[in-house]
Amino acid sequence: MPSSFRHALAALLAALLAVALHVTPAAAAKRALFDNFHAETAGNADWIIDDNAPTPSPAQGAIVPSTPRTYWLGAISSWGVDLVKRGFTVTTNNAAITYGNAGNPLDLSNFDVFIVPEPNTLFSAAEGTAILAFVRNGGGLIAVGDHDISDRNNDGFDSPKIWNALDPTFQLGVHWGSTGDANANIVQTSSNVNAAPSDSITRGPEGNVAALAFHNGTTFTIHPEVNPTVRGEVWMAAASQAGTTGIMAASSQYGSGRVFFCGDSSPIDDGSAQPGNTNIFDGWAEVADSVLFVNATLWATRRAAPAGDLTAPSVTITSPNGTEDWKAGSQHALTWTASDNVAVTAVDLALSFDGGTTYPSTIATGLANSGSFSWTVPDTVGASMRVRATARDAANNATSDASNASFTISRWQVLASAGPGGSVSPSGTIPLAQGGSVTVSVTASAGFGIADVLVDGASVGTPGSFTFSTVSANHTLAATFADVQAPSVQLTAPLGGETWEVNTSHAITWTASDNVQVDSVTVEWSAHGSSGPWQAIANALANTGSFNWLVPAAPTDSALVRVTAFDPAGNATPAVSGALFTISANVGVGDRGPAVLALARPMPNPARGATTLRFALPAAGSVRLEVLDVTGRRVWGLAQTLPAGAQAFRWDGRDASGRPLGAGLYLVRLATPWGVKSTRLAWVR
Repeated sequence: MPSSFRHALAALLAALLAVALHVTPAAAAKRALFDNFHAETAGNADWIIDDNAPTPSPAQGAIVPSTPRTYWLGAISSWGVDLVKRGFTVTTNNAAITYGNAGNPLDLSNFDVFIVPEPNTLFSAAEGTAILAFVRNGGGLIAVGDHDISDRNNDGFDSPKIWNALDPTFQLGVHWGSTGDANANIVQTSSNVNAAPSDSITRGPEGNVAALAFHNGTTFTIHPEVNPTVRGEVWMAAASQAGTTGIMAASSQYGSGRVFFCGDSSPIDDGSAQPGNTNIFDGWAEVADSVLFVNATLWATRRAAPAGDLTAPSVTITSPNGTEDWKAGSQHALTWTASDNVAVTAVDLALSFDGGTTYPSTIATGLANSGSFSWTVPDTVGASMRVRATARDAANNATSDASNASFTISRWQVLASAGPGGSVSPSGTIPLAQGGSVTVSVTASAGFGIADVLVDGASVGTPGSFTFSTVSANHTLAATFADVQAPSVQLTAPLGGETWEVNTSHAITWTASDNVQVDSVTVEWSAHGSSGPWQAIANALANTGSFNWLVPAAPTDSALVRVTAFDPAGNATPAVSGALFTISANVGVGDRGPAVLALARPMPNPARGATTLRFALPAAGSVRLEVLDVTGRRVWGLAQTLPAGAQAFRWDGRDASGRPLGAGLYLVRLATPWGVKSTRLAWVR
């Protein structure tokens, strides 16, 4: 046919079509509208019935039973030709979808069935409203998609996502397998077909469906709890027909209209794409996929309006409506209002965990329209919860409404903590549903005891466990522990049997340890054995393990030393010399008295603030005690006549003029008629 003649003929037919479009569908041939406004030819796709739109060319009026399926140029031309052979008029949509717009000749109200072969751009909100209204009022919808991540125009939306966005609450009854869903990319030929004789999709005018071939498609999860009419038509080979997943093709009714779903576009490809398109093949003829799609189109096509009630109820969820925080296990009233021109016969309630995208959890079905349902909140925490109410009438007209915003399901919390020296189990934040219980064990570590257990800030004594029962509020438990283990200490000198001369310096040594720490050590001595009295040698010493003692001028053969170690909790343990030792007077020659001259090491040393200078004289006499700096210069001194025996002077670190000395090393010197003694002193600031 010459090109000029073909285009003239197409223009004439288009003019005739503009008039025919205003004929009531019931009074004319059935009319099918194929969509090409949502990137159906993006990438390597060519999902059109012809490259001439809206009216295919050559004229469809010339099609007869023997006309070849490649009569038009487009990858789904066979579908259009087969429908024309069945008495349809076919048209391509190339404008935004409307319903009820008398000024749009391609308005859905002028057609009986709307065929959308793998959309690749989102439907606008107005288009979505138009599509659902068209079906609800008796129109048919054929929804074809493809596998997950089949985004042919790279806009971020593939067909499963686009179909799910059109119907996020499953009013049509299906969820398209998408990213994260199972079986969203399958290659399979399945003969697992619905064989019910009453199923005019699989057992229809075009013949019986034997199988369906996918060359990478997605599957459906159906939701009969939302739309009881939804059913599977073809399942994956291993899937149970009693299940709701693994479905390759499905159908449902919505209002007065019907919808058919297929998860792959391969079956509609007839291999007759426009030149330049690749990766095409004749899926239309493969395992007779055409039988399924022609039967489905005939089944979905608008029928005469049924008699009876066509008005759907109205329904509004009033609680929860967003921002509530309900505790798991608690009871709350789900409330709604619903009305109908005849009567609301049943109300179904469902729960969403993802902000209303899906409603996988059925709360209740078939409720009377009482406006309230007492609900025990499930133990599933989250901040994206919504409740949906679906009201139905006797004619199965249905309307749904959901919470306007998300609410939260949370748990009560018991916060259990332990101080040093013990533990609680379980510990940290313990979540509990309303009415739940938990027992917290309290255990002291070795060497510790339970000091106190505070529950919600009040003491409950020192129990080894505490049980929170029938919880309906947040709680706290805080356990504290006390150190009950005394230090261990061993005296290593004097052990007994020693003889120490008076006014001589000897090291008292010990070892001490504790489960926490040794806080201080006290050293005492007794001249009369264990009967005492005990006299202090030094108090509050650091646990250095050694103290230099200037033996007093108190000769005895019954001396003992006692060392007591203390921990921060005041626990104390003493250790005593294992046997008596002797403090000798060292009398010397004749009766001159003790022949002892001694200068003890200053204590403390190093010193800060003050130190004690101790010495012993063998007889009364004149002595000079002085402190020299490293240059030999005397910085402090005294000269006195003193009696025999032990002496002690406290020096505050000031020179003869009362000025504080600087830090450094100094020499303490004792000059007597019996000789000179010296020792070193470290002074710190």
